[in-house]
Amino acid sequence: MKAGKNRLPSLLGSILLVTLSTIVIIFPFYWMVVTSLKQDQEIFKVPPTFIPAVFTLENFKFALTQTSVPIYFLNSVIYALCTFVIVLICASLAAYGMTRFHFRGKAPYLITVLISQLMPMTTLVVPLYIVFGKLNLLNNRPAIIIVYCAIQIPIALWLLIGYFSSIPRDIDEAATIDGCSDFMILFKIILPLAKPGLMAVGLSVIISVWQELLIAMTFTNIDGLRPLMAGVSAAITKSGIEWGQMCATGIIASVPLIIAFIFCQKYLIKGLTSGSVKG
Repeated sequence: MKAGKNRLPSLLGSILLVTLSTIVIIFPFYWMVVTSLKQDQEIFKVPPTFIPAVFTLENFKFALTQTSVPIYFLNSVIYALCTFVIVLICASLAAYGMTRFHFRGKAPYLITVLISQLMPMTTLVVPLYIVFGKLNLLNNRPAIIIVYCAIQIPIALWLLIGYFSSIPRDIDEAATIDGCSDFMILFKIILPLAKPGLMAVGLSVIISVWQELLIAMTFTNIDGLRPLMAGVSAAITKSGIEWGQMCATGIIASVPLIIAFIFCQKYLIKGLTSGSVKG
C-alpha cells in the first residue's frame, strides 16, 4: 500500500509533464488555425483572442483564388512523388547490394555517403546553381527533382541498410535453393518484408521535400514552378506580413502531411524501430 502511495506523486508528475508537453507542441498549430479564421483587425487585437469573435474563411478563399497556391500545391505534389519513387528505387537497390554482397570499397563508400550529409545545404547551393546553369537545367522541374534525390538518397540508404540487415539471410538462401535470382529475391521477398521500413523512409522523404523552400526558390525564378512553401513566404510583402493569408496557406500545406502521417504512423513507428535491432 505504501509503495502505491509513493508511486502516486511520480504518476501525477508524469501526467503533468505529458500534458504540458502536449500543450506546447499543439498550441502553435492551434494558433495558426485560429489566426487563419480571424478577420484582419482581430488578428492584431490586444489582448489577443483565443477564439475568433467572427469566424471567416476569407483568408482561405483569398489564398486559393487570388494567389498561385493551387499551382504551388500541384508542383509540391509532383516534386514529392517523383522524389519518393526515385529515392526508394535507388536506395532499395543500393541497400540490398550493401547488405547482401561483399566487395572491395564498401566501407569507404558508406563513409563517403555519410560524410556527404555533414555539409550544410547552403554551402552546396551556389556550386550546384553554377553547374546547373552551364547545363541549362535551371527553371525546370527535373533539375529540382535531381537535387532533391541527391539529398535524400544517402539518408534513405542508411535507413534501409539498417532495416535490410535485420532480415535473416536464411530467407535468401532458401529462395536461392528454390531457383530465385538476386532480383527475384529483392522484389518478391526482401521488399515485401521491408514494407514498414520503405513506408518510413518514403514518408520522411515526402515530408522533407514538401517542407523544402531554399532549393526550389534558388533553381527557378518562374512562379509556375515553385513549391507550396513559396506560397507561405509570399505572404511576407514590402508593406508587412499578411498573417491571415500566411496561416491559411500554412494549414493548406500542413493538412496533406497530417493525413499521410495518420495513415502511415504504424508503418513509420515499426519501420524506424525494427531496423534498429539486427537479427
